[in-house]
Amino acid sequence: MNRRALLKLAAAAPIAPLAIQFVPMAQAAGHGDVTQVIGVQHFRVGTWVVTALLDGSLPIGPENFSNLTPEEAEALTRAAFLEGPAVDTGVNAYVLRNGTETILVDAGGAGAFPGLGALPAALEAAEIAASDVTRVVLTHLHPDHIGGLLGEAGPVFTNASVHVHAADIAFWNDAEIKAQVPEGFHPFFDLAVAVTKAYGDKIMPFEGDTDLLPGLAARALPGHTPGHSGFLVSSEGEELLIWGDIIHVGAFQFPKPEAAIGFDVDPDTAVSTRMALLADVAESRLTVAGMHLPFPGIGHVVTEGSGYRFVPQGWTFSL
Repeated sequence: MNRRALLKLAAAAPIAPLAIQFVPMAQAAGHGDVTQVIGVQHFRVGTWVVTALLDGSLPIGPENFSNLTPEEAEALTRAAFLEGPAVDTGVNAYVLRNGTETILVDAGGAGAFPGLGALPAALEAAEIAASDVTRVVLTHLHPDHIGGLLGEAGPVFTNASVHVHAADIAFWNDAEIKAQVPEGFHPFFDLAVAVTKAYGDKIMPFEGDTDLLPGLAARALPGHTPGHSGFLVSSEGEELLIWGDIIHVGAFQFPKPEAAIGFDVDPDTAVSTRMALLADVAESRLTVAGMHLPFPGIGHVVTEGSGYRFVPQGWTFSL
Protein backbone atom coordinates (compact mmCIF):
# COMPACT_ATOMS: atom_id res chain seq x y z
CA MET A 1 0.00 0.00 0.00
CA ASN A 2 1.45 3.40 -0.94
CA ARG A 3 1.64 6.40 1.41
CA ARG A 4 -1.05 8.27 -0.53
CA ALA A 5 -3.61 5.50 -0.01
CA LEU A 6 -2.62 5.12 3.64
CA LEU A 7 -3.24 8.81 4.29
CA LYS A 8 -6.65 8.45 2.66
CA LEU A 9 -7.50 5.61 5.01
CA ALA A 10 -6.52 7.69 8.03
CA ALA A 11 -8.48 10.65 6.72
CA ALA A 12 -11.57 8.50 6.26
CA ALA A 13 -11.79 7.69 9.96
CA PRO A 14 -13.80 10.79 10.95
CA ILE A 15 -16.32 9.96 8.21
CA ALA A 16 -16.94 6.46 9.51
CA PRO A 17 -16.75 5.81 13.25
CA LEU A 18 -15.42 2.25 13.32
CA ALA A 19 -16.45 0.83 16.66
CA ILE A 20 -16.56 -2.88 15.90
CA GLN A 21 -18.26 -4.77 18.69
CA PHE A 22 -17.37 -8.44 18.70
CA VAL A 23 -20.35 -10.27 20.14
CA PRO A 24 -21.36 -13.94 20.55
CA MET A 25 -23.01 -15.47 17.50
CA ALA A 26 -26.31 -16.13 19.28
CA GLN A 27 -26.57 -12.50 20.33
CA ALA A 28 -25.57 -11.26 16.90
CA ALA A 29 -28.28 -13.32 15.20
CA GLY A 30 -31.03 -12.21 17.57
CA HIS A 31 -33.39 -9.32 16.88
CA GLY A 32 -35.44 -9.01 20.05
CA ASP A 33 -38.67 -10.95 20.48
CA VAL A 34 -39.37 -11.20 16.74
CA THR A 35 -37.11 -12.78 14.16
CA GLN A 36 -37.48 -12.55 10.40
CA VAL A 37 -37.74 -15.66 8.25
CA ILE A 38 -34.44 -17.26 7.27
CA GLY A 39 -33.15 -15.75 4.03
CA VAL A 40 -32.58 -18.38 1.34
CA GLN A 41 -33.20 -18.02 -2.40
CA HIS A 42 -32.17 -20.41 -5.19
CA PHE A 43 -31.79 -19.70 -8.90
CA ARG A 44 -29.76 -21.00 -11.82
CA VAL A 45 -26.92 -19.73 -13.95
CA GLY A 46 -26.69 -22.41 -16.61
CA THR A 47 -25.72 -25.59 -14.81
CA TRP A 48 -24.80 -23.74 -11.61
CA VAL A 49 -27.33 -23.63 -8.79
CA VAL A 50 -26.77 -20.34 -7.00
CA THR A 51 -28.14 -19.93 -3.48
CA ALA A 52 -28.38 -16.49 -1.91
CA LEU A 53 -28.05 -16.52 1.88
CA LEU A 54 -28.82 -13.65 4.26
CA ASP A 55 -26.41 -13.16 7.15
CA GLY A 56 -28.17 -10.12 8.63
CA SER A 57 -28.06 -6.36 8.30
CA LEU A 58 -26.00 -3.31 9.23
CA PRO A 59 -27.26 0.26 9.72
CA ILE A 60 -25.19 2.71 7.68
CA GLY A 61 -25.81 6.43 8.01
CA PRO A 62 -25.10 9.20 5.49
CA GLU A 63 -22.31 10.53 7.71
CA ASN A 64 -20.26 7.53 6.53
CA PHE A 65 -20.14 8.88 2.97
CA SER A 66 -18.09 11.58 1.30
CA ASN A 67 -19.27 13.45 -1.82
CA LEU A 68 -22.79 13.32 -0.37
CA THR A 69 -24.37 16.28 1.42
CA PRO A 70 -26.90 15.82 4.23
CA GLU A 71 -29.54 17.42 2.01
CA GLU A 72 -28.79 15.01 -0.82
CA ALA A 73 -28.87 12.04 1.54
CA GLU A 74 -32.23 13.10 2.97
CA ALA A 75 -33.72 13.56 -0.50
CA LEU A 76 -32.38 10.21 -1.76
CA THR A 77 -33.59 8.37 1.35
CA ARG A 78 -37.07 9.86 0.94
CA ALA A 79 -37.10 9.08 -2.80
CA ALA A 80 -36.33 5.45 -1.98
CA PHE A 81 -39.17 5.32 0.60
CA LEU A 82 -36.69 4.56 3.37
CA GLU A 83 -36.66 5.79 6.92
CA GLY A 84 -33.48 7.67 7.74
CA PRO A 85 -31.08 8.89 8.54
CA ALA A 86 -29.37 5.47 8.84
CA VAL A 87 -30.32 2.84 6.28
CA ASP A 88 -30.29 -0.89 7.00
CA THR A 89 -28.11 -2.61 4.44
CA GLY A 90 -28.13 -6.38 4.01
CA VAL A 91 -25.13 -8.65 4.33
CA ASN A 92 -25.43 -11.43 1.78
CA ALA A 93 -23.39 -14.49 0.89
CA TYR A 94 -23.78 -16.93 -1.99
CA VAL A 95 -23.27 -20.63 -2.57
CA LEU A 96 -22.46 -22.01 -6.01
CA ARG A 97 -23.07 -25.70 -6.75
CA ASN A 98 -22.43 -27.63 -9.96
CA GLY A 99 -22.55 -31.24 -8.81
CA THR A 100 -18.84 -31.50 -8.00
CA GLU A 101 -18.14 -28.23 -6.16
CA THR A 102 -19.92 -26.43 -3.33
CA ILE A 103 -18.44 -22.94 -3.23
CA LEU A 104 -19.24 -20.32 -0.60
CA VAL A 105 -18.74 -16.71 -1.73
CA ASP A 106 -18.03 -14.74 1.46
CA ALA A 107 -18.94 -15.99 4.91
CA GLY A 108 -20.86 -13.21 6.64
CA GLY A 109 -19.82 -11.43 9.81
CA ALA A 110 -20.75 -13.66 12.76
CA GLY A 111 -19.25 -12.17 15.90
CA ALA A 112 -18.06 -9.02 14.16
CA PHE A 113 -21.13 -6.77 14.31
CA PRO A 114 -24.52 -6.86 16.05
CA GLY A 115 -27.21 -7.91 13.60
CA LEU A 116 -25.04 -10.45 11.78
CA GLY A 117 -24.53 -14.18 12.21
CA ALA A 118 -27.54 -15.78 10.51
CA LEU A 119 -25.46 -17.54 7.84
CA PRO A 120 -25.25 -20.91 9.68
CA ALA A 121 -29.05 -21.02 10.01
CA ALA A 122 -29.42 -20.10 6.33
CA LEU A 123 -26.99 -22.84 5.30
CA GLU A 124 -28.92 -25.33 7.40
CA ALA A 125 -32.21 -24.24 5.84
CA ALA A 126 -30.64 -24.70 2.40
CA GLU A 127 -29.49 -28.18 3.49
CA ILE A 128 -25.84 -27.30 3.03
CA ALA A 129 -23.49 -28.51 5.75
CA ALA A 130 -20.29 -26.64 6.51
CA SER A 131 -18.42 -29.85 5.73
CA ASP A 132 -19.95 -29.86 2.22
CA VAL A 133 -18.18 -26.64 1.26
CA THR A 134 -15.21 -27.41 -0.99
CA ARG A 135 -14.04 -23.83 -1.53
CA VAL A 136 -14.59 -20.44 0.04
CA VAL A 137 -13.90 -17.50 -2.28
CA LEU A 138 -13.65 -14.10 -0.63
CA THR A 139 -14.36 -10.73 -2.19
CA HIS A 140 -12.11 -9.16 0.47
CA LEU A 141 -11.08 -9.48 4.09
CA HIS A 142 -13.41 -7.07 5.90
CA PRO A 143 -15.02 -8.47 9.08
CA ASP A 144 -18.58 -8.65 7.70
CA HIS A 145 -17.29 -10.99 4.97
CA ILE A 146 -14.97 -13.26 6.97
CA GLY A 147 -16.36 -13.39 10.53
CA GLY A 148 -18.29 -16.56 9.72
CA LEU A 149 -15.12 -18.42 8.80
CA LEU A 150 -14.22 -18.91 12.46
CA GLY A 151 -16.13 -20.51 15.30
CA GLU A 152 -15.27 -21.18 18.92
CA ALA A 153 -13.38 -24.35 17.89
CA GLY A 154 -11.51 -22.73 15.01
CA PRO A 155 -12.17 -22.97 11.26
CA VAL A 156 -15.82 -23.61 10.38
CA PHE A 157 -15.28 -24.88 6.82
CA THR A 158 -12.74 -27.58 7.54
CA ASN A 159 -12.87 -29.23 4.10
CA ALA A 160 -12.56 -26.03 2.10
CA SER A 161 -9.70 -24.17 0.49
CA VAL A 162 -9.97 -20.39 0.88
CA HIS A 163 -9.31 -18.20 -2.16
CA VAL A 164 -8.58 -14.49 -1.68
CA HIS A 165 -6.60 -11.85 -3.56
CA ALA A 166 -2.93 -11.75 -2.56
CA ALA A 167 -3.05 -7.97 -2.14
CA ASP A 168 -5.69 -8.24 0.58
CA ILE A 169 -3.71 -10.90 2.41
CA ALA A 170 -0.59 -8.73 2.31
CA PHE A 171 -2.38 -5.55 3.39
CA TRP A 172 -4.38 -6.89 6.33
CA ASN A 173 -1.45 -8.97 7.63
CA ASP A 174 0.97 -6.02 7.58
CA ALA A 175 1.75 -4.98 11.16
CA GLU A 176 3.43 -1.74 9.98
CA ILE A 177 0.28 -0.61 8.18
CA LYS A 178 -1.84 -1.52 11.20
CA ALA A 179 0.38 0.61 13.43
CA GLN A 180 -0.15 3.67 11.21
CA VAL A 181 -3.95 3.60 10.88
CA PRO A 182 -6.53 4.80 13.43
CA GLU A 183 -7.13 2.38 16.28
CA GLY A 184 -10.73 1.88 15.19
CA PHE A 185 -9.45 -0.09 12.21
CA HIS A 186 -7.29 -2.46 14.27
CA PRO A 187 -9.98 -5.15 14.72
CA PHE A 188 -10.16 -5.39 10.92
CA PHE A 189 -6.51 -6.39 10.86
CA ASP A 190 -6.81 -8.71 13.87
CA LEU A 191 -9.64 -10.74 12.37
CA ALA A 192 -7.94 -11.03 8.98
CA VAL A 193 -4.77 -12.27 10.67
CA ALA A 194 -6.77 -14.77 12.73
CA VAL A 195 -8.51 -16.14 9.64
CA THR A 196 -5.36 -16.49 7.56
CA LYS A 197 -3.54 -18.18 10.43
CA ALA A 198 -6.42 -20.53 11.21
CA TYR A 199 -6.75 -21.75 7.61
CA GLY A 200 -2.98 -21.90 7.08
CA ASP A 201 -1.96 -23.77 3.95
CA LYS A 202 -5.59 -23.90 2.81
CA ILE A 203 -5.33 -20.19 1.92
CA MET A 204 -4.97 -19.99 -1.86
CA PRO A 205 -3.96 -16.48 -3.01
CA PHE A 206 -4.84 -15.29 -6.50
CA GLU A 207 -4.00 -12.12 -8.39
CA GLY A 208 -5.93 -9.90 -10.79
CA ASP A 209 -8.38 -11.29 -13.32
CA THR A 210 -7.95 -15.04 -13.25
CA ASP A 211 -9.89 -18.27 -13.74
CA LEU A 212 -10.31 -20.13 -10.47
CA LEU A 213 -11.97 -23.11 -12.14
CA PRO A 214 -14.11 -23.65 -15.24
CA GLY A 215 -17.10 -21.33 -15.00
CA LEU A 216 -15.75 -19.21 -12.15
CA ALA A 217 -13.36 -16.31 -12.68
CA ALA A 218 -12.05 -13.65 -10.32
CA ARG A 219 -12.32 -10.05 -11.51
CA ALA A 220 -10.19 -7.34 -9.90
CA LEU A 221 -12.33 -4.50 -8.52
CA PRO A 222 -9.85 -2.56 -6.36
CA GLY A 223 -10.33 0.48 -4.19
CA HIS A 224 -12.62 -0.66 -1.41
CA THR A 225 -9.64 -2.76 -0.37
CA PRO A 226 -6.41 -3.35 -2.32
CA GLY A 227 -7.52 -6.80 -3.40
CA HIS A 228 -11.28 -6.33 -3.54
CA SER A 229 -12.61 -8.75 -6.18
CA GLY A 230 -15.76 -9.87 -7.89
CA PHE A 231 -16.51 -13.33 -9.24
CA LEU A 232 -17.96 -14.03 -12.66
CA VAL A 233 -20.09 -17.17 -12.75
CA SER A 234 -20.75 -18.51 -16.24
CA SER A 235 -22.36 -21.56 -17.82
CA GLU A 236 -24.24 -22.34 -21.02
CA GLY A 237 -24.16 -18.73 -22.19
CA GLU A 238 -25.49 -17.31 -18.90
CA GLU A 239 -23.47 -15.09 -16.58
CA LEU A 240 -23.67 -13.60 -13.10
CA LEU A 241 -21.19 -11.15 -11.59
CA ILE A 242 -21.01 -11.28 -7.81
CA TRP A 243 -19.48 -7.85 -7.25
CA GLY A 244 -18.85 -7.76 -3.50
CA ASP A 245 -18.95 -4.25 -2.03
CA ILE A 246 -19.28 -2.10 -5.15
CA ILE A 247 -22.44 -0.69 -3.51
CA HIS A 248 -23.05 -0.31 0.24
CA VAL A 249 -26.25 1.75 0.29
CA GLY A 250 -28.05 1.53 -3.03
CA ALA A 251 -30.30 4.50 -2.29
CA PHE A 252 -27.19 6.70 -2.21
CA GLN A 253 -24.64 5.13 -4.53
CA PHE A 254 -26.72 4.14 -7.55
CA PRO A 255 -27.94 7.70 -8.19
CA LYS A 256 -24.62 9.15 -6.94
CA PRO A 257 -21.86 6.62 -7.71
CA GLU A 258 -19.26 9.22 -6.74
CA ALA A 259 -20.30 8.82 -3.07
CA ALA A 260 -17.47 7.01 -1.29
CA ILE A 261 -17.92 5.17 1.99
CA GLY A 262 -15.49 5.66 4.87
CA PHE A 263 -14.53 1.98 4.79
CA ASP A 264 -12.83 2.41 1.41
CA VAL A 265 -9.07 2.01 1.70
CA ASP A 266 -8.57 4.09 -1.46
CA PRO A 267 -11.74 6.15 -2.02
CA ASP A 268 -10.70 7.61 -5.38
CA THR A 269 -9.98 4.19 -6.83
CA ALA A 270 -13.15 2.75 -5.31
CA VAL A 271 -15.23 5.49 -6.98
CA SER A 272 -13.47 4.97 -10.33
CA THR A 273 -14.01 1.22 -10.12
CA ARG A 274 -17.69 1.65 -9.25
CA MET A 275 -18.37 4.16 -12.02
CA ALA A 276 -16.66 2.05 -14.66
CA LEU A 277 -18.38 -1.15 -13.54
CA LEU A 278 -21.85 0.39 -13.32
CA ALA A 279 -21.47 1.73 -16.85
CA ASP A 280 -20.28 -1.67 -18.05
CA VAL A 281 -23.05 -3.78 -16.50
CA ALA A 282 -25.74 -1.27 -17.50
CA GLU A 283 -24.64 -1.43 -21.13
CA SER A 284 -24.13 -5.21 -21.19
CA ARG A 285 -27.26 -5.97 -19.12
CA LEU A 286 -25.19 -8.39 -17.08
CA THR A 287 -26.93 -9.88 -14.04
CA VAL A 288 -25.21 -8.82 -10.83
CA ALA A 289 -25.24 -9.82 -7.18
CA GLY A 290 -24.03 -7.70 -4.30
CA MET A 291 -23.25 -8.37 -0.68
CA HIS A 292 -24.99 -5.16 0.41
CA LEU A 293 -27.93 -5.06 -1.97
CA PRO A 294 -31.40 -5.83 -0.56
CA PHE A 295 -31.69 -9.60 -0.18
CA PRO A 296 -31.29 -11.69 -2.28
CA GLY A 297 -29.21 -8.98 -3.91
CA ILE A 298 -29.71 -10.17 -7.50
CA GLY A 299 -30.71 -7.93 -10.37
CA HIS A 300 -29.70 -5.52 -13.10
CA VAL A 301 -28.41 -1.97 -13.36
CA VAL A 302 -29.97 0.59 -15.69
CA THR A 303 -28.91 4.12 -16.50
CA GLU A 304 -31.14 6.81 -15.01
CA GLY A 305 -30.37 10.50 -15.38
CA SER A 306 -26.76 11.15 -14.40
CA GLY A 307 -26.65 7.97 -12.33
CA TYR A 308 -28.12 4.50 -12.21
CA ARG A 309 -31.01 2.49 -10.82
CA PHE A 310 -31.07 -1.09 -9.55
CA VAL A 311 -33.80 -3.40 -10.87
CA PRO A 312 -34.14 -6.41 -8.53
CA GLN A 313 -34.64 -9.84 -10.03
CA GLY A 314 -38.02 -11.29 -9.11
CA TRP A 315 -38.62 -14.35 -7.01
CA THR A 316 -37.53 -17.59 -8.70
CA PHE A 317 -40.58 -19.83 -8.66
CA SER A 318 -38.86 -22.95 -9.97
CA LEU A 319 -35.43 -24.18 -11.00
